[in-house]
Amino acid sequence: MTHTTETTTTTAEGHTGGALAPLDLVERELRDGVLTITLNRPEAKNALSQDLRADLRTALLDAHGDDAVRCIVLTGAGDSFCAGGDVKGMGKNTPARSAARIALGRELVELLRGVNVPTIAAVRGHAVGAGFGLALGTDLIVASDTAKFQFGFIKRGLAPDSSVPYLLAQQIGARTTMYYGMTGEVIDSARALELGIAVKRFEDATFRDEVQAFAATLATGPTAALFATRKVVQAAADLTFAQTWDFESFASAVTSTTQDHKNSVAAFKAKTTVEFQGE
Repeated sequence: MTHTTETTTTTAEGHTGGALAPLDLVERELRDGVLTITLNRPEAKNALSQDLRADLRTALLDAHGDDAVRCIVLTGAGDSFCAGGDVKGMGKNTPARSAARIALGRELVELLRGVNVPTIAAVRGHAVGAGFGLALGTDLIVASDTAKFQFGFIKRGLAPDSSVPYLLAQQIGARTTMYYGMTGEVIDSARALELGIAVKRFEDATFRDEVQAFAATLATGPTAALFATRKVVQAAADLTFAQTWDFESFASAVTSTTQDHKNSVAAFKAKTTVEFQGE
C-alpha cells in the first residue's frame, strides 16, 4: 500500500470519509492517516466549557467511523493542552448539573479509550484536572519540554474526577498518585517522562513535526493488531491472570486471521518490507 501526503482541514472542507460540519471549538486536520484534533479555546487555555466538550465528543465519534483515520492526535491550540474545567462556570452548579458535567467527561475518556485506532495526547503547556484526564485517557502521551501536568482539583476545593486517580494510579502507583492528588504539585515534562506518564519528550520548537512523525509510525501499522493490543493492556489492570490469558487468546485468534498478519508473514518469508493495509 502506497501512502501519499494528504492534508485535510475539516473546519471548512470535509475529508476523505465524507463531509463534516464545521465545529466551533475544535479543529480537525487529517494528514497521512493521522487525524489531529485541536481543542480551540486558546484564550481560556482550552478550558473545557460545555460547548467544547460537546464539539470534542462529535469529533471523536466522527473519527471512530472514518476508515481514513488510522491514528488520532489530541492537542490544544496556543500554549496549553487543556486547563481542565472552566472555572468561570464553577461555583453555580446544582447537583444535577454537576452530575451531567461528570457524565459527559466520562464519555469523552471512554470514547478516547474505545475508539478503534491508536490515540496520542500531544501536550504543550498545562494539562490540568479534567485536561489531565483527557491526556491520560489516550494510549500514549507525548510531552513538549513546556508540558506541566497537575491534578488541580484540590486547588479548587474539589474531589478529583475525570478518571485521573484511576488512570494515573495504574501508571505510577497509588501512593505517588495520592501525593500529587493531595498536594496539587505540578509534574513537569522531565518528571512526567521519568514517572512514565509521558513516553516521549520533544523540544517545543519542533514539537508539532516530531508528533506528526511519531503518529505516522502508528498510522502505518496493523490497525487490528494495534486495537487488540490497546484492549489487552487497558483490561490488564482489572483482570485476573486467568482472565488475561482468555482475553489474549481471543485477541490472538482474531488478529491471526487478518490480511495484515498474512502480508507480514509473506514479507518475512520473501525478505521484503511489509506494508500494512490497516486490517
